[in-house]
Amino acid sequence: MNISDPIRTHALRRPRHPAVVTRQGEVRYREFEAGINRGARMLLDAGIKRGDIVGVALGDSAEHMAMLFAIVRIGAVILPIDRRWTQGELARIVGHFGGSLVLCEQGDPAIEGVRSMSVEIPIFEEGAVEPVPSAAEGDDPLMLSLSSGTTGRPKGPMLTHANYLHRFQIYFISATFNEHDRFASTSPLYFTGSRAFCMAISFAGGTVVLLPPPVSPAQLIQEINDYRCTATFAVPTMLRRWIDLNKEDKLCFPALRLLLLTGSAVFPEDWEQAHRKVARYLINFYGSAEGAGATVLTSDHPPEAIRSVGTVAYGSVVRIVDAQFNDLPTGTEGRICYRSPATAREYFRDPEQTQKAFHDGWYCPGDLGYLSEDGFLCITGREKDLIIRGGINIYPDEIESILVTHPSISEAAVVGLPSQEFGEEVAAILISDEELDQDQLRAFCKQQLAPYKVPSRYYRLQEMPKTSVGKIDKKALRISLQNNTVPG
Repeated sequence: MNISDPIRTHALRRPRHPAVVTRQGEVRYREFEAGINRGARMLLDAGIKRGDIVGVALGDSAEHMAMLFAIVRIGAVILPIDRRWTQGELARIVGHFGGSLVLCEQGDPAIEGVRSMSVEIPIFEEGAVEPVPSAAEGDDPLMLSLSSGTTGRPKGPMLTHANYLHRFQIYFISATFNEHDRFASTSPLYFTGSRAFCMAISFAGGTVVLLPPPVSPAQLIQEINDYRCTATFAVPTMLRRWIDLNKEDKLCFPALRLLLLTGSAVFPEDWEQAHRKVARYLINFYGSAEGAGATVLTSDHPPEAIRSVGTVAYGSVVRIVDAQFNDLPTGTEGRICYRSPATAREYFRDPEQTQKAFHDGWYCPGDLGYLSEDGFLCITGREKDLIIRGGINIYPDEIESILVTHPSISEAAVVGLPSQEFGEEVAAILISDEELDQDQLRAFCKQQLAPYKVPSRYYRLQEMPKTSVGKIDKKALRISLQNNTVPG
């Protein structure tokens, strides 16, 4: 099955049901299906063929949703693009993956060396449109599901139609999505979770309500209630803001059936307060762009499970292994690995990173943890240096590669520091022969990096701590920063 096929059925069985609702209006399923066909025809007329990679650099709109399904209907492959990236970042990403075309908004600047096309035609206009047959299914590639905050050397797990169909099953069975939901999408569609959740709701025949930023937490509460949303997705950072905003023990969302959390750990105190102040039913979803959903922690789980990320999701299998990939006993800390029919098999055009992260069909996210006697997964740390700020993945090596181009900096290390608001903040430790101005460094980074990647603090050292093999000892740096023994 091509994942766009059910939209045809929804256009017949519930033609007037809202498919996508935005702050500007709504698009019903009959119009949504017509828009997908018009978008597909536009791509075919532009010479896009089955298997071609199409970048999507669109705003959060009904047109964006329709073009996602249009791309996969003709058998092309989605390459998600964050419009906040700089021109240099955009060119690197599209060039690395061999994108044939980038869809952009009218008036967006051209990307040097990249063919682009603005989505200008009114794809939801009235009038008949010739149906476009589906040209891919099963193991055909569907999407390069880049993690949020992808680096200069991007890692793109290639997902197929079959992978995505099973992801939808996980959302329907373990996360309880259904065709009656009005799902509020409060993050940009570029983000892996937002995009996948919205496409799942459309696949089921529900209603996607697009409420992207920028908007205040208070306004978001008002809008989710006003649009009669039954489910929404948020990162723990937003959950904390809603908790802090609510000074009374009454729910922000009295009518919300489901509040889905993902992106980073939820503090136990936030989990407890959220049930009194935010929503009746919560699910914390642990997974990744590569491996899909692995575990779910729900409001039905006992209080002692709060410090875990829940039990294994539908169709998934989780293992705890040692460095040689041998299974470890229950309760023993080791490397977390998981797989399901939704798991990617490789990173596209990156055999080196594929070998590091994938092992005989198992995905190893770099997290450490253990399984309890009752089957709850507890995360204790991470092998890799990935920083997760407000649910967005940030890779230090990209920021370090930019910092060392500064004429006064000879060496740079970027680490994540604990943050009550964002989970982690980005900190840069630098070697320089002269004093460095924090504001100037931020301005320098903002010229070449998306805003969420720019370090919030800069520290200067005379010499970096090194391991026995000469690598920067980031663990020692984190300890020094947390103990306030590094000048900043």
